[in-house]
Amino acid sequence: MAEQQLDSGNISFQTEGRLLQELGERLVASPQVALVELIKNSYDADATECRVSLAGNEASLLIKDDGTGMTFQQFSSRWMRIATSHKLLERVSVKHKRHLTGQKGIGRFAVRFLGNGLHLDSVAWDENRKCLTRLLADFDWQKLDKNENLSDAEIPYQLLRVDKSEPTGTTLTVHSLRVDATFAKSSDFRTAVLKIVSPLSGLDGGRFRKQSDPKGRDPGFRAILPDDTGSHEKEFDLARQVLEHAWGRLSIDLSGRSLTYTVSFDDSAKPSHLNAQLDSRIRNGVVADIRFFPRRAGVFSAVEVKGRDAWTWVRNNCGVAVIDHGFRIPPYGLKDDDWLMLDADGAHNERNWRSTISRRRFPIPEEARLRGENPMLNLPSNFQLVGAVFVESAATGARTDRDLVTSMDREGFLSNDAFKQLGDVIRGGIEFLALQDRIRKQREAEERAKEAARQTRADLRAAVTYIENSPTLTKPDKARLVEEYSGLARKLTEVEEYDREARRKLETMSALGVVAGFMTHEASKILASLDEALTELRKIAVKHPSLTPKVTEIEHSYRALEAHLDYTKTFIDATQKGQVTSFKVAPQVKRIIEKFGEFARTRGISVDCDIDNSLEAPRMPVTVYSGILLNLYTNALKAIVAAPSSEKSSKILFRAENEERWHILEVLDTGIGIPPNLRDRVWDPLFTTTSRLNNPLGSGMGLGLSLVRQLVEQTGGHVRLVDAPKEYSTCFQVQFPRT
Repeated sequence: MAEQQLDSGNISFQTEGRLLQELGERLVASPQVALVELIKNSYDADATECRVSLAGNEASLLIKDDGTGMTFQQFSSRWMRIATSHKLLERVSVKHKRHLTGQKGIGRFAVRFLGNGLHLDSVAWDENRKCLTRLLADFDWQKLDKNENLSDAEIPYQLLRVDKSEPTGTTLTVHSLRVDATFAKSSDFRTAVLKIVSPLSGLDGGRFRKQSDPKGRDPGFRAILPDDTGSHEKEFDLARQVLEHAWGRLSIDLSGRSLTYTVSFDDSAKPSHLNAQLDSRIRNGVVADIRFFPRRAGVFSAVEVKGRDAWTWVRNNCGVAVIDHGFRIPPYGLKDDDWLMLDADGAHNERNWRSTISRRRFPIPEEARLRGENPMLNLPSNFQLVGAVFVESAATGARTDRDLVTSMDREGFLSNDAFKQLGDVIRGGIEFLALQDRIRKQREAEERAKEAARQTRADLRAAVTYIENSPTLTKPDKARLVEEYSGLARKLTEVEEYDREARRKLETMSALGVVAGFMTHEASKILASLDEALTELRKIAVKHPSLTPKVTEIEHSYRALEAHLDYTKTFIDATQKGQVTSFKVAPQVKRIIEKFGEFARTRGISVDCDIDNSLEAPRMPVTVYSGILLNLYTNALKAIVAAPSSEKSSKILFRAENEERWHILEVLDTGIGIPPNLRDRVWDPLFTTTSRLNNPLGSGMGLGLSLVRQLVEQTGGHVRLVDAPKEYSTCFQVQFPRT
């Protein structure tokens, strides 16, 4: 049977009345958010205040403002139209040119969330009618829910002409409350609402300041909640004093592609800056003002208020808040919200930067990452910060990864690329603050040490003067005591010089680490080219036998260079670690011995491995174990070459065993030995006793043992010089934990 058309045309969507209930439940997350949305509407209406109160034996909730009110035309085309776009098009208020905060008509759903009934009373100037009007309307949400089609729902209203002396504004009376009315009176609720509506005014929002009238005519705005005590001025004064006396301050400005961090401290030192360029996904940019309050002596010494009150205020207002269009976005920066991962990283002892810009612009050197000088140890926690991040998000309907967009329930931003970049930028600024704080603390420690040294020298000079002038001491006693005190002064100078030299060497080590990686990469390419050249030289030598000795010499040099490169790669791999695993010790030791096997054999050096083939090392990266072995082995070879001829045979011995708690590795040699007075200094960076040796292993730079100690300590172990058995000169002992 052929198909026949029965009907055609267009059809429209139909909406049931309960849609308002569904939207109210889903677009508003809590009573706090619902009330804040209504307060935001008052702000958008150019009100100077919005007063929230309870009426009718606390059966109704009143939200009253002194804004511009609503005309009937605005009521019918905006309030009564779901998903109206006027706030997407009109981004500033009429009177005070405020940046509009409300979006997509959330306000009506907020009242639907709070109660089953609403009485609206709004007085406004009607430009079309040239008079002041009062609009009255009543909403019975439960009755509206029963309508099969929302367009059939009818809202009774009245429009009245009123005297010109009547003040404009809107009063919303929410009755038949769906939540306990006392929620609006609780201190927790008040705190939550005020933190959202009235973010800390002592912080600098820069170009995003809440009063955005270019001519300065905006009188400001405040919310008054039930049982308001009128303590705003006192609280504001306390906030101002505390914020002005912060230990440190971080300012962040992202505008276009340009990002600037500025860190300053409470002294007169010049601020530190960092400028960067990035592909910004945040259309209107970011301004942040974050104050740092570490628990250190003297933080509030110059504040007029009591230190206890100041610290209590910091504790009650801590966190880094996000302020969007002048209002705080929950939950960012509220209690227990760790959106910047500060507390989490502190709890897990994280030792590396998290942000992209920190890793790129000021990475933490490997040798500092697991030591006390790691600047991550200065990373503030949420409880040490009071700050705000100021932004202007796109409208809720703007679905894009290139801007901040508030979530539909008004509890944060959508987790898009822009929001991820916001967290990365702010976290990077806080890490820059930690770095500068670490530098500052080091500088202060150095100054204290210098001052202590100056004072000690002055005390020594005073002691010498006292001894020389003492009438009770004999001349021999005076001479002896003066010599002793003068010797102490010389020792102090030596210690200071040693400290300065050690710091310089540590800086050199950091630079050498970068150079080593580059040189190893470049040397690998040279070695590959040399191998190809050797292949051709061998072919030529077949035709020209006179070249054979030279080719053999080049081959020896090639093998030596290959061994050096393998040595360097092993050590670099060790510092970068690798996969943790169990492994047999003996094969690793024998592989390391073979790396310089020819060098040892040609010099008559006997190398033995006294290790059971079944012995296992603790779980750890093989590269770490091999790197430590390789360095101790080459040190032993150098020590034997440097030793004068003696009756002792040239021997190196590797031995290892497992005890209950420790895996013990020892490397013994019959070399030149280490004098007792140098046993502590061999671990210093760039200290070496083999720098003048002329051997194919090269001149020592004093890096090896310093890195060995660092690698061993990173595993939780220890390395030390111990007394060697009678037939040996030196014994290095390494202990790795077995658990």
